[in-house]
Amino acid sequence: MRGFFILLTSNLHPHENNTIIRYMNKFALLLSLILTSTCPTTVFAEMYKWIDEDGNISYSDQPPYKGAQTLTPPTISTTPAVKTPPKTASQKEKENEENKNATKYSYFKITSPENDATIRDNNGNFSISMNSKPALDTAAGHYISILIDGKAVKKQSSTSASFSNIDRGTHKISAQIKNRNNTVVRSANTITIHLHRQVVPRKQAR
Repeated sequence: MRGFFILLTSNLHPHENNTIIRYMNKFALLLSLILTSTCPTTVFAEMYKWIDEDGNISYSDQPPYKGAQTLTPPTISTTPAVKTPPKTASQKEKENEENKNATKYSYFKITSPENDATIRDNNGNFSISMNSKPALDTAAGHYISILIDGKAVKKQSSTSASFSNIDRGTHKISAQIKNRNNTVVRSANTITIHLHRQVVPRKQAR
C-alpha cells in the first residue's frame, strides 16, 4: 500500500503522553476500519513515530529517516452478541397456563395513611398499610413492591411496611403486586404524604 500515505503531526510537547496516545488510538481505529472495509485480507503497514528538531511529534506509514520508532497498531477485539435462546413450546405452554390460572385482584389499595396526610416524626419514621382482594397469593410467587417517589424501596409479602429516617418533605408512596416473573399484576393508588422533622438547633459554645 505504497500509494496510501497518512501523516499526522502534533504540536504537543513530548511529555503529554496521554494526549498523544489518544490521538494514536483514534488514528489506528480509523485506519483499521478503512483497511477492513476495502480489503479484508490487507495486512497493516508498519507505523512510525519521530520527533523533529522543534519538538513536534509526527506519525507516518513510512520512515522519514533513521531513528524513527516503529509503532504497532492496537488489536481491535470484538465480542459476539449474547443470544437469548428462544422459549420452547413447553415453556410457553407453562407460562400461558400460569397466566390463565393466576389470581386476579379486584382490589388493591394503600389504606393508611390517608392521601395528603401530614406526618410529624423527628426520626423520619412512618408506616403504611395495604389491602387486597383476594389476599396476596404468595403460593404463586406474588409479592408487593413498594415505591417512594418512584423508586422501589421494599419487596415483601406482608401488607404492612415501616420506614425509618426518611427525608422530611413531600413524598409519593405507591405499591404494586408482582408475580414471580416481576410482571406487575395490580397497582395500588398513589398517595402523597408530608413528613415533618423538627430540626433541633445546635448550642453554640460560649
